[in-house]
Amino acid sequence: MRRQRTIAAAVLVVLGGAPLAGCGPETAKAQDVRPATLVPIPGSPLHRVVLTPEAVGRLAIATTPVLGVAGSGGMLQIPETALVYDPEGRPWTYTVPAPRTYLRVAVVVDRTLDGQVLLRSGPSAGTPVVDVAAPELLGTEYGVGEE
Repeated sequence: MRRQRTIAAAVLVVLGGAPLAGCGPETAKAQDVRPATLVPIPGSPLHRVVLTPEAVGRLAIATTPVLGVAGSGGMLQIPETALVYDPEGRPWTYTVPAPRTYLRVAVVVDRTLDGQVLLRSGPSAGTPVVDVAAPELLGTEYGVGEE
């Protein structure tokens, strides 16, 4: 009698677990949604970083326009938080060419002053640049934090 209960319990465990096994793929599908997609730019080593709306919200991405500096001979100004450096040490900033789309643009730094960066060249005045979460975008491009 005891053996029959043990076998019955084992059958229940095996059969009871079967419906749960079917839940696995659904969970995996939900996790397959990637928060960021890298879109190659033809003829360029760069990519556009396209985020889901949820990813934009989680990162709390904020932008600010590039400013032209009066009387500076064409210098531009961005917040220091909008400046990122690639692994080779080159300076960049991220522009927003379309909603939820971010493009890394090379800049030439003249100097930093009181949390602002003066640029000799970069995106034109008025162009929105990412000033909150720019390092996270760079990490996304370079695959930092992926398994």
